[in-house]
Amino acid sequence: MNKHNKLFYKLLTYLISLLCAFDIYISYKLYTLYSAIFLQVGIVILVALIIIAFKSYSKFKLFSDMDYLKSRWPYTYDNTVDLNKVDKLYKEYGPEFLKEKNFSNIDDQTASDLNIDDIFDSINICTSSPGEQMLYYILRTPKLNKEELISRNNILEFLSSNNDIRSELQVIVTGIGKQYKGDIFNLFNTKKVVSKSAKLTFNILGSIGLISLVSIVFIGIKGLLFILPLFLVYQFIHNKSSTEIEDEVTSIGYLGTLISSAKKLSKIKCEELSDELSELKTLLEPVKNIDKKTFFVADNDAADAVLEYIKIILLAKIRCYYSLVDTIKDNREALIKIYSLVGKIDAYISIASYRERLDDYTYPNFIDRDKYLKLNDALHPLILDGVPNSIELNKRGIVLTGSNMSGKSTFMRTIGTNILLSQTIYTSLCSEYTGSFFRILSSLSIADDVTQGKSYYLGECNSLLRILNSIEEEIPSFCIIDEIFKGTNPLERIASSKEILRYIMDRNALAIVATHDLELAETCNNNYLCYYFCEDVDKTQGLTFDFKLKEGICHSGNALKLLDFLGYPKEIIDNALNSIHIGNK
Repeated sequence: MNKHNKLFYKLLTYLISLLCAFDIYISYKLYTLYSAIFLQVGIVILVALIIIAFKSYSKFKLFSDMDYLKSRWPYTYDNTVDLNKVDKLYKEYGPEFLKEKNFSNIDDQTASDLNIDDIFDSINICTSSPGEQMLYYILRTPKLNKEELISRNNILEFLSSNNDIRSELQVIVTGIGKQYKGDIFNLFNTKKVVSKSAKLTFNILGSIGLISLVSIVFIGIKGLLFILPLFLVYQFIHNKSSTEIEDEVTSIGYLGTLISSAKKLSKIKCEELSDELSELKTLLEPVKNIDKKTFFVADNDAADAVLEYIKIILLAKIRCYYSLVDTIKDNREALIKIYSLVGKIDAYISIASYRERLDDYTYPNFIDRDKYLKLNDALHPLILDGVPNSIELNKRGIVLTGSNMSGKSTFMRTIGTNILLSQTIYTSLCSEYTGSFFRILSSLSIADDVTQGKSYYLGECNSLLRILNSIEEEIPSFCIIDEIFKGTNPLERIASSKEILRYIMDRNALAIVATHDLELAETCNNNYLCYYFCEDVDKTQGLTFDFKLKEGICHSGNALKLLDFLGYPKEIIDNALNSIHIGNK
């Protein structure tokens, strides 16, 4: 269908272009032979034909872009991302402002531990700033309600299977583009107050400019004697006021594009997106003229010199800006919701694309059981060619032992990211996912903070306390912890670790904890299952790992084997082994 529409509008554009040329030729001939009236009529017809040609070409361009996007699916236009801006919507407003229900927040430490920035990058093909920011927002706000996730999944399935609607939506959100300069949130948060006297003064001056332009029609060239000095004064006012609002001009232009695109989206007929598009239409009502006003405020191309002169003589830029400031302040909440709704559509397209790019995935099965999680053949989203592992937890956590680099941290992140993706984009990277809803909390990658004078151990203490204070009775927490208190002595570490593990399991939480303290694994088996990873070291291949999860406790280590393989002096290795042998007697 699109192919026929594209051909039709292409031929129509060519035909109207020929009619324009014919109109110019005939009206000029009739003008020279008969009367000027034919030239005037010819100009009116030409203007009408140009408008029709422009609309026809716009339709042709739409169908061309749709065909291109279909051919590229599940990819899109070449994409560049500024990771410093993708968290703006989440951090500036967040789910509370947008009145989200049934969600949990991923805190900054957990987001870092689970590599959310990298996961975002692997999913993202968004072509607009609202889309990128909403995709990141979705990843930071896992849902706690099955019906909402199923509804989200229905939209994702529809976008995957319906090429025409999806590509039309893509064309519109791509038209918004990304805001590399300026920050539209500064515009949403503006506190600027414009006095009524200032608005009245500029409106009067603008009216004088309009009257002076119209006067030329009646008094001819003499009107220029008044307009020229007036223009010089108005140019000074225009330049001075433009400098004062320079930082906001780019954002105002971007806002105009956003509103214009939101209008186009609200007109699309799509049952699966009816809630979003209906809300968008309602929110647009009080701000539907913003895009027209931004036309006079935003900077124009150098080629639009005539328009710039008109803006100066009418003082249109500053007058429209003052009007926009009031409109933005009065409708701040609606504008932010429009921004997020438009972004949600772009984000959903990106998520649908991500699923298409995966070799395999499954839908999660959420059940009404306390503290239950089952994953079969689970993979990490950033290591899709890795070794799959399976686990089943039923009101018991895991104490994970094993050698360095054997796969403990990756496995813990695999569980965390599968919970995250299941509760955000309804996508599990395993052959089976069955579980409760969880709030994810982690303490994996703790670093010293020299600038704040904080030691590694203090960082550990604060990170674990954050987890303990965040455990709720209403929503089960899934706690992922790597080597509790490894920054302190073994005696106090093991004693405090036992109590922390007990404290967690006595609450509404599950935990998976990696440790090198075998005593901890051996004494916590009432509330925790014991699993381990191991390796082999030989003289030729060095370290070899199978990365397979095994039941039990790993009693061997690879530290001395690795030192021996790397060529450490034999004396060091032998003496260390003797010390271990004596200590075990």
